[in-house]
Amino acid sequence: MFRFVTTLLFMFVIGLPGAVVADEKYWEYTFRPGDSLWEIAKKYTTSVNNWSEIQSINQIRQGSDRIILPGTRIVIPVSMLKLQPTPAKVIALSGGASLVRANGEKDELEVGTLLYSGDLVVTEEKQNLRLQFADKSELQVLSNSEVVLDKLSHHKKTGMVDTRIRLNSGSVNTWVEKQNKDSFYEIKTPAAITAVRGTSFRLASDASFISRTEVTEGVVSVSASNTEQLVKEGYGIVAEKGKPLSEPIKLLTPPVLGENQSEDQSGLKLSWVKLDGAKFYRYQLAVDDKFNQVITENTIQENTIEMTELKPGRYYLRVRGIDESQLEGIDSVGNFLIKQAPVEDDSLRKIVIPAEVLLLNL
Repeated sequence: MFRFVTTLLFMFVIGLPGAVVADEKYWEYTFRPGDSLWEIAKKYTTSVNNWSEIQSINQIRQGSDRIILPGTRIVIPVSMLKLQPTPAKVIALSGGASLVRANGEKDELEVGTLLYSGDLVVTEEKQNLRLQFADKSELQVLSNSEVVLDKLSHHKKTGMVDTRIRLNSGSVNTWVEKQNKDSFYEIKTPAAITAVRGTSFRLASDASFISRTEVTEGVVSVSASNTEQLVKEGYGIVAEKGKPLSEPIKLLTPPVLGENQSEDQSGLKLSWVKLDGAKFYRYQLAVDDKFNQVITENTIQENTIEMTELKPGRYYLRVRGIDESQLEGIDSVGNFLIKQAPVEDDSLRKIVIPAEVLLLNL
C-alpha cells in the first residue's frame, strides 16, 4: 500500500527531522514480505541505483534493508518515480463547459478533448461532462461545479495509477475501476478527502464547506480533521470543515416508480410511494441510460411529477430521496417511451348548425 505524504507528515511518522527537503513531495510505501530497497527502486523509480538515496533519506543502516519488517513505512521522493503524466479524456458533454489550462489559458472543451494535471473544468446550469482516466475509471462533473485535476499519472509497467481530483464546489459522480494494490484515486473537497479503490459514489461540496459522500457500490475512506471513517455501500457521510467526522448514515432506499399515467403517452406523469425519512426528492430526465444528456433536473417535495411537450422518443428517469442531512439515497431508474401527441384532423371536425338557420333555408 502507498500514499503521498507532505514533508510535515513524513517527519511526524518517521521521526527524522532534517532528513527531507522542505519543498519535496514524498511517496509513502509500506514494506511487504520479501521486499528490499533494491527491488523497490527497480520497480518504482527511474533507476535501480536510487536504492542508496532511499536508504539515506529513511536513515536505514547499511545492509539492514533485508531485515526490514513487513508493515514498515518508508518514503521516496516523487521526483524519483516512474509515474508518467497521463491525460484524461472527455467522453461525453452536454450543454458545454469551460476549460482553463494549468497555465491559465482558456481552451475549447468538446468530446475527445484531453485534460492534464492542473486543468480546471467549470460547469454551469444544465451543463455536465464525463471524463475517462488511464485505468478506464470515469468521473461525471454535474451542473454548477468546479473541478481541478490535481494529478493524473500512470506507471504503465506495473499498472499503478495515481488520480487526484479537487472538487472546489458542486457535485460529481464517479465510477472507479478495481485497481491494483498500489493504485490510488482521491477526491478532495474543502471539508474532507475521499479515497477509493474500485467503487462508485457521489460527492457534493457546497459553499459552507460541507461535503456529502454517498456510496452506491464498494467502500470508500473519508478523512477530515484527523478522523477517518470507512463508508460502505448503501451508506453516506457528512463532513464539515474543521469538525471530526460523525458515523456513516444509511441511505434512503430507492423509490418504487409507478407507470406513466399520461392519457395518450405523449407526456410523462407518474408518482411513487413516499419514502420514510425523505424530506425531498431529486429527479433527472435524460435521453441516454448513462445520464450524460440530462435535459431536466429538479428537487421537489412532492412524490409526483408531470412533464409535457416532450419530443417523441425513449427517455430515462432517475429518482432518489433526500434525507434531513441532505444525503441523497439510492437511485430508482425507469425508462419510458414518449409517443407523438395525436393530431386533430380538421376534415373530421363536426360542424354544428343552429336549428333556426336550417329552418330559414327550407
